[in-house]
Amino acid sequence: MTLPSCNNLRPYRFPLNLRGVLAMTQVRADDGAPATRPEAQARADRIEAFRQELAALDRAGVLRLGAEDRERVEAYHAGMLDDLAARFDVDRSERQRRMSLGMRVATLLGALTLSAAVVFFFYRVWGLLGTATQVLVLVSAPLVLLAAAEAFARRERTLYVTSIMAVTATAAFVLDLSTAGAIFNLRPSPFAPALWAAFALIVAYRYELRLLLAAGLAMAGWAACAIVGWVAGLDISAWGARPEPLLPLGALAVAFAASAPNRRRPGFSEVWRLGGLAALLLPLVLLSTWSEAFSYIRLPGKTLGAIYDAAGFALGGAAIWLGFQKGWTRFVQAAAGFLVLFLYVKCFDWLWDWMPRYLFFLLLGGIAVAAVIALGRVRSRRRRL
Repeated sequence: MTLPSCNNLRPYRFPLNLRGVLAMTQVRADDGAPATRPEAQARADRIEAFRQELAALDRAGVLRLGAEDRERVEAYHAGMLDDLAARFDVDRSERQRRMSLGMRVATLLGALTLSAAVVFFFYRVWGLLGTATQVLVLVSAPLVLLAAAEAFARRERTLYVTSIMAVTATAAFVLDLSTAGAIFNLRPSPFAPALWAAFALIVAYRYELRLLLAAGLAMAGWAACAIVGWVAGLDISAWGARPEPLLPLGALAVAFAASAPNRRRPGFSEVWRLGGLAALLLPLVLLSTWSEAFSYIRLPGKTLGAIYDAAGFALGGAAIWLGFQKGWTRFVQAAAGFLVLFLYVKCFDWLWDWMPRYLFFLLLGGIAVAAVIALGRVRSRRRRL
């Protein structure tokens, strides 16, 4: 059916009886129903957008539903929203979305402050406890916090309090391993960050917490650098100063993002992709500019710097292309941001010493304008496809 042109704004009564359409679009629990809270929230947002667009069409006189059809649509959407709210606690209005954002911010602040409270409490009373009591506290603290997280997870759908307990349990576990080493006068171990990462990732997958997943990936990256530095015989202070082990791990993380365990958990694939992209690209800034100080590879500095220069531009461009092909918006934005940063750093590295300052900054401004134009054209082409 072809709707009349918007130039002819005569009221148009939609003649189709929507009873059959609504019957065909009834959502069953086993056929197309949202399985996660993000999917349910997206459905609720689409319903709200549909209502607003339908009201705009009605005001413009382009499309007007009959009273019976309108009531049927409203009843269907109201029932759908009630079901989504009961099952997933979705936000049904802009006010509720603002309240949810405030609760997420409060959750993050609560997790950070409670973790800090645990750390400072340990240091406040630690000297008053005997060795056996200290070991008992170290063992029991993360277990008690995990038990609290599990108890709250069984009672709340939004997992706000669960997140606080889980993050605090992770902080307690990190503190416990560090303190245990001090109690028994152990040498710093490169494997401690690996245990931190394992704990954070296990808890993140248990409660589907993206914040802990990101923290676990960061710990895993630090662990990889520490282990390789330890094997290479570097001093403990230099373990984190050689970021080359992150490059293959970043590529593996981007590939692992598409695995089944991540697809079943909302947002996990994107966290893996962005974390892998950061591990793959950000070390290239250091390796291309100060390769002799940050690289394990023993090649002349200019040669190695040129190799990493080419790798930075090539991998950044490849990441943008891959993101466009897969439809990963944030991945493309992150890769484009890296390319701009990398190009600016290389301009300072190549041109700062011999180019007049006004010309140098004029060049940077021109690069920024060219990048905006290029990305705008790519965006327009993608929209026409």
